[in-house]
Amino acid sequence: MTGMGKLSIPRLALAITIFGIFLFPPTTSFAAEKIWLERQVEKLFSPPRQKAQKRRKSRPAQSASRQSGEIRLPATAPLPEAAPPRKGNVPEAAPASRPDTAVPVPGEKPPPPIGETRARDDVHPSDEPLDHALAEPPKPEFRPGQPAPEAVGPRAMEPAEPAPPPDPRSVLRADPSGKLPAGEVACRKRLTELGVRFEEQKSVGETAGCSMAYPLAVKSLGSGIDIEPEAEMNCAMAEAAARFAKDVVSPAAEKAYGQKLKSISHASAYVCRPRAGTQKLSEHAFGNALDIASFTLSGGAVVGVEPHPD
Repeated sequence: MTGMGKLSIPRLALAITIFGIFLFPPTTSFAAEKIWLERQVEKLFSPPRQKAQKRRKSRPAQSASRQSGEIRLPATAPLPEAAPPRKGNVPEAAPASRPDTAVPVPGEKPPPPIGETRARDDVHPSDEPLDHALAEPPKPEFRPGQPAPEAVGPRAMEPAEPAPPPDPRSVLRADPSGKLPAGEVACRKRLTELGVRFEEQKSVGETAGCSMAYPLAVKSLGSGIDIEPEAEMNCAMAEAAARFAKDVVSPAAEKAYGQKLKSISHASAYVCRPRAGTQKLSEHAFGNALDIASFTLSGGAVVGVEPHPD
């Protein structure tokens, strides 16, 4: 009985029906009983009523969601596959927006089209430096008498070298009485003893600062040594040249060539000019320099003053 108590009423009725079929022979009502038996078997093996009721309750919610248009996506979905590249002409990508196209901002005036100039009332003070930058820079002004920059090149803009202080010898002038100072008298006496031939010249004084108060025109350096052409210099320079020719050049010529020194040719003596590349007056401007060009020997050979390997 314990096992029978666990049977439900439908199952018990089904068992009695099956038992009656086997006990009683078939009758005319057997077809109806068969139909009833099939329905009971269908109910017996159908899902429980609770599951059926849950399904009925969920159907109205699904229908409501369909009517409202709500779409529910599945929790997982397959990833889309990349489409294979198409053959043939591929359309070009759309051009990017131009960088000079400004996006209008609410509350601000739109910028003018390209190629047009804004009105002066729209120009902000911060835009003024741009206008100045486009303008040509001002050219420096030059005083009359100065060369233009195009004529002298870029170095004209460089700061000029400061002028040197005036040389005190520039203001020396000869005594108006014509009397020689004691030093000039003694110097001329030594030139005569050395055999130097010279002539007195007029005093030299130029506005550029070149000056010789008591110049001489030297024609010979003594000891049989001529100077070509005659050189204009002061007395001290004439004495130094004579002693150099007698004590240095003549012994060197006899030692190197076995000949005596005949004459000296010079390139310049007194010349009113500054030193090369400077504003300072040269020693030539005071008759205190002699540029020797060559030496002529007694045999006629000429030895030039030039670079030599030895």
